[in-house]
Amino acid sequence: MLTKSIIIFPYGGYMRDDRRSKMFWEILGICQQLQTDPVIVLNRDTERRQQASTFLADHRFPQLEVVRVWSVDTCQMWLHGWGYVMDKYKDKVSRIVLLPGDVEIVEKLDVFRAILSSFIDAARPEIIIGDFTTPDRYSSKELVDTYGTYSLLANWFPEVSRAVKALPLSKPRSEFLNIEVSVLDQFLDKRKFAYEQTLNMLIRSWDYENKRWRHGIRPFPLGTLQDDKSFRQYRDCLDQIERTERLLKLLWRELNEPPSTGVFEQDELRYKEFSQEYEDIARRSTDIRESARLTIRALLGA
Repeated sequence: MLTKSIIIFPYGGYMRDDRRSKMFWEILGICQQLQTDPVIVLNRDTERRQQASTFLADHRFPQLEVVRVWSVDTCQMWLHGWGYVMDKYKDKVSRIVLLPGDVEIVEKLDVFRAILSSFIDAARPEIIIGDFTTPDRYSSKELVDTYGTYSLLANWFPEVSRAVKALPLSKPRSEFLNIEVSVLDQFLDKRKFAYEQTLNMLIRSWDYENKRWRHGIRPFPLGTLQDDKSFRQYRDCLDQIERTERLLKLLWRELNEPPSTGVFEQDELRYKEFSQEYEDIARRSTDIRESARLTIRALLGA
């Protein structure tokens, strides 16, 4: 069985021979060398804004498998890519590797090539998450995780938060994913989100009764990376934190809503307890989000 790779074309596109362009083709070349037959997911919005014109005019473009999609953001492009591969190649591949196409800077290119090749080629466990550090502590990823993701996850799912820390995994929203097709199929059979899908997978992978992971999860260190810096703005940080909070709220309600016993009095009492617990956690969540907003605004000088 084979591995199929999916590369998410940068939402903001790239200019000819800029850093993002060179890294995009580096990543694509690694996937081709490993014979993972990469699928490129291209957002129609990017194309309509003429931000993919350099890519479309490239002499290598006609040989690529490109899927054009309508997506509100990069995260929704993941879902389109997974769906495309599952519909077309499900019985032909055993693993799917998802890769972002907006990486701009790596610490050492030759080292990164070797590390990324190992990540793509890895065949166990069921879920492998690319972990990395960033050179800028005020980058969007760092600000969102430091002041939003970690605190919100600990508030809504404290057991998962502790288990993620124990892996240890520092980037629970990573866009580098190597996953077994059968496990991805299970996730896609549940409620799907167009955002923060890695976090969704981690939360759904936790066995709340037996206090352990349902699937094997392995963080894979990728080194120091820096992605597209054009959106390192106050609004972008708030968008991501609010999306993360919405995901956590919906998942908490779905996973914790008490099943019906068939006895009205018992069901009414259990539902009141459920709604009260939700209200308490939601109030803390609002405090966390507001604190994150004020802190990030101050740090960015917005």
